[in-house]
Amino acid sequence: MNKYLFTDGTSGVREVQSQEELKTLAASAVQPDKIRIWVFNTNEWINYAGFSNGVLLTRKEKNNPVVKNNLPVSISENGLSKRSESGLRGVKKFLFFIVAGTGIFLVYNFTRIKWEEASPLNITAARPSNVPLINADSLIQFMEENRGQKLDKVTKTNLRIRNTWPERITLQLNADRDVSNAGSRYYNAELSIDNSTGYNIDNAVVKFVVWKNNEISSADTFHFSNISYAAAVKRKLDNIYRGDSLSVSFQSIKAKVFNFCYSADKKSNYGNSADRWFCKE
Repeated sequence: MNKYLFTDGTSGVREVQSQEELKTLAASAVQPDKIRIWVFNTNEWINYAGFSNGVLLTRKEKNNPVVKNNLPVSISENGLSKRSESGLRGVKKFLFFIVAGTGIFLVYNFTRIKWEEASPLNITAARPSNVPLINADSLIQFMEENRGQKLDKVTKTNLRIRNTWPERITLQLNADRDVSNAGSRYYNAELSIDNSTGYNIDNAVVKFVVWKNNEISSADTFHFSNISYAAAVKRKLDNIYRGDSLSVSFQSIKAKVFNFCYSADKKSNYGNSADRWFCKE
C-alpha cells in the first residue's frame, strides 16, 4: 500500500493511506493548483495533475512547478520544514555574534591607551632644603679661632665631609618612559647611590615619590646598608609607575666612621649650627 503526504496550502500536511482518500481530499480542495503530494517512493513533491497523469514534473516547467526537496525531518502546520527555520535562526545567531564582535573590537580599539616610547628619565636628587651651602675653610677657621687651637687633619677632613655631604653622596634615579594621552609610565627604574666620601656609609633610607597633578600619587621608601666608596650601589625596581613625574630624596644617612647623622625632618642633630650633622651614635 502506498502512503502519501497531502497539502493544499491551507490546512497543513496530512498523511494519506490510499489513492481514494487522496482523490477525495483533492476534490474538496479550494485551490487545486496549490495541491502538493509527497509520494514516499519518489522522494519529491508533485502537483495533483502530475500525480493523476503518473508523470513527475521537473523544475523546468513554468506552469505548476514541482517543489522538489528531500523529505524534511519534521513538518510544521503551514507545511514548511522546521529544518529551514532552524537554519534561519542559526544564520541570525551567527550575524549577531559577528556584529557584537565587531562592536567590541571597535570600542576596545578606540578606548585602549596607546603608549609611545619617549626619552628615558635621568634625575639626581636635589640638595635638601635643610642643608645650606657652607664654605668649609671658613667654618674651620671660625672653629679654630673660637677654640684657640688648630684642628687636627682627621677632624678637618670629617668636618668637611659632614658639611658638604650632598656633593659627596649623590642619589640618582634612571627609568625608561612611555607617554600617551593618559600621561606617562615609567619602568625598568633603578636607584643608585654614589659615595665619594672615602669612607663606608652604614645605612641610608631613600624616599621614592610618584607625582600626578602636582600632588603625591604614591610614595615608598628603600633601605640601603654598607654603602661602599669603591663603587656605586644600585637597586632595580620591578614595578611600573604611572604619573606625571618621579622624584627621589634621602630620608636619612648614617656613617659612624666620620660621626655623621643626617635626617630630612631635622634642622640639626645637636643644635650646633656650625657643624649641624655631627653625632656620636
